[in-house]
Amino acid sequence: MLFGNNPLLVSERSSQQPMSMKIYALAAGILLSLLLPSCQSGNDSMPTEKATIAIIPQPRAVEPGQGYWRLDEKSTLYTADADSAWQQLGTFAGDLLRRHTGLALPTAEASAASVRIERDAGITAPEGYTLLVNEGGITIKAQQPAGAFYGLQTLLQLLPAIVYDDQASKPDHWWVPRVSIQDAPRFAWRGMHLDVARHFFDVATIKQYIDMLAMHKQNYFHWHLTDDQGWRIEIKQYPKLTEVAAWRKETLVGHYNDKPQKYDGQRYGGFYTQDEVREIVRYAAERYVTVVPEIEMPGHAQAAIAAYPELACTAGPFEPATKWGVFEDVFCPKEETFVFLENVL
Repeated sequence: MLFGNNPLLVSERSSQQPMSMKIYALAAGILLSLLLPSCQSGNDSMPTEKATIAIIPQPRAVEPGQGYWRLDEKSTLYTADADSAWQQLGTFAGDLLRRHTGLALPTAEASAASVRIERDAGITAPEGYTLLVNEGGITIKAQQPAGAFYGLQTLLQLLPAIVYDDQASKPDHWWVPRVSIQDAPRFAWRGMHLDVARHFFDVATIKQYIDMLAMHKQNYFHWHLTDDQGWRIEIKQYPKLTEVAAWRKETLVGHYNDKPQKYDGQRYGGFYTQDEVREIVRYAAERYVTVVPEIEMPGHAQAAIAAYPELACTAGPFEPATKWGVFEDVFCPKEETFVFLENVL
């Protein structure tokens, strides 16, 4: 497999409260708590206190300025349209800012726009950007659309934390602290892992997870799709993978070392159709996140072997695992196994 299982992102002790959701909630809570100091009141007058700049991850260089820029119903947006990639970013940027701020932000020429997203070949890092908020408005510059996207994420973090609450009533204006920021990622691969084989998450939750990755400027989503406890991706050539391997009869409750072990007696599972996978890949790509699917081999394959026992080295019988641990049955190295794996991949 591409990576070992991340103990921070998967609980092997409870099917009721997967650790990944706890980590998701904790990460969001930490982010909001760090952003709260920068929240300003909804009054029309400019805040008098100095803004606290709290950006995650911390940019390479931050120079706070004096005062604020007001973003309101009169504000407009300009985005570079040098090619289709920048045009796509421009459309997405407008949608993103409208969703989070509640402002229409119609397009305008660069000279008249309040928020300007510009292409700058002088920025050497492909994912680097600069963000300037001064008396002339807000300017994000980048060599590539990905860098501009990360500049947008930084702009959102300059606003009060309520900007991330899609259910909240948004103010009619926002005070953006004046600041100059230069930033570029230190590592080319910045990613997170999510195990959906042991605990299944629906498409909406996967999209939320990708949003969290994008917020933190991470660019790879390692999607752990198969394991002993479940197979989660539709392979039309092998329908039993979703008819049989995607479902386990029950799940261990409590600790693995409990004696006796206890189970919930509830059938559990699910899978993503190929159309759903395409939708997730598209959604991630809009946020400059690359999806890395993981198909386990030769071990961690008990669910697949339960669907196609001829791929095993022993006679079985097999079923998708109902508890955690290491299982001795693996894909057997024989011709039909290699044909199966090549077809799946």
